[in-house]
Amino acid sequence: MTILRTTVIMKTDISGSTMRFRALPESDLHALLSEHRKLLTDHAAAHGGYIVKSEGDGFWLVFPSVTGAALAAMTMQEELRLAQPNRFGDRLTIRIVIAVGDVLQEEGALVGDAVVLSARIEAITPPDEIYLSTAAWLALNRAEVRTAPVDTFTLKGFPEPVAVYRVEQTHRTRVIADQYTLFADLRAFTTFAETVNMTVVEKVLDTLSELIALISRECGGTVRFNVGDAHCVTFEDAGSALSAAEGLHERWSAFQRRERIVCPMILAVHRGMLYAFRSYFYGQALVVAARVLSAAADLLSPGEGSIFVTEEVRRDLAGTLWEKRLQPVDTPTEALRFGKIATYRLAKSDSDA
Repeated sequence: MTILRTTVIMKTDISGSTMRFRALPESDLHALLSEHRKLLTDHAAAHGGYIVKSEGDGFWLVFPSVTGAALAAMTMQEELRLAQPNRFGDRLTIRIVIAVGDVLQEEGALVGDAVVLSARIEAITPPDEIYLSTAAWLALNRAEVRTAPVDTFTLKGFPEPVAVYRVEQTHRTRVIADQYTLFADLRAFTTFAETVNMTVVEKVLDTLSELIALISRECGGTVRFNVGDAHCVTFEDAGSALSAAEGLHERWSAFQRRERIVCPMILAVHRGMLYAFRSYFYGQALVVAARVLSAAADLLSPGEGSIFVTEEVRRDLAGTLWEKRLQPVDTPTEALRFGKIATYRLAKSDSDA
C-alpha cells in the first residue's frame, strides 16, 4: 500500500555554478560541495529538517513545518553571504524553493505534485531569493516570516496559473563577540610587486590564499574578508588563533625560501567586538588589529616578519606555553578612542632558536 505523507519540501540550488565549478580542480570542488552540504545540514537540523537527496550542487530537504523551513532558508543564505565578503557579483549564491503537499518518500526519492512544483518554481527563482508555493504560503506563520506576492505563472504540467510568493528577508547586524581576530599582511607588497614579473606576483597571491584557507580549516578559523594581500580570519579561542598565526608564518617563510623571494608576512591577533551586516564587517577588533599591524611593522628590520598580539590576547594565554614566548614591545600605537595598546611579540620557540 502506497503511503503518502503531507511533507514540507525545500529545494536548493547554487546559482551560476557551472562556469565557476569548471575552473576548480577536483579537490577544491569536492571541498566546496562538502562545506556547502554541511552548511545546509547544520541549519536544517536546527529547525528539524534534513537532506533527503542531492542532485549535483542542489539538494532536496524535508521539514516538519513551513515556518521552520523558511527560517532555516534565511539563515542558510545569510551564512553563505557572510562567508564570502567583498565578493559582490562573484559571490556564490543559492536559490531556495519551499512547497508543501502529499509526497511519497521511497528509498531516498521524493514523488508527488509538490516535488514537481518545487522544480518548476526553482526555474523562475532568482539568485539569493526564497520562493514559496501557494500551499506553503498559506501554512506559514507570517508573524515570524514576512512575505510578498511575486506573480502568477503558467508552469509546465499544471493546468491553472500558479501563484508564487517570496520571503522578504530583513538583514540585521550580527554581533560576533569575543572572537580572536587575526590580521595577516605582506610587508611592502606593492614595492615587491613592482620589482618582479606578473607570474611571480600571481604565484605569491595564489599561495597566500591557499595557505590562509588551509590554516583556517586546520585551526577552526573563519575567513572573514581580504583586502588585497591583507586577510582577516577569526577564531573562537586564543590558542587556535596563535596556532594559526604561527603555522601561517612558518609556512609562508618556507615558501619565501623555496621561491627565493623576499616578501615577509606580519600578523596581529586581538580579541574584541566584531559586527557583520550582510557581507560587511566592522568594529573595534578590526581597528585595533589593523593599527597594531601598522605600528608593529616599524619595529622590524627590512625583510623581517613576525607575530604580535595585544594584551587582551596575552591575558587569555596565561598559563600556556604561548605566554612564556610573548615579549612586550613599546609601540606608539593609538587606536582612535581606545588609547595606547599594550602589544607583545611572539618569540621563536626553543626548537626554532
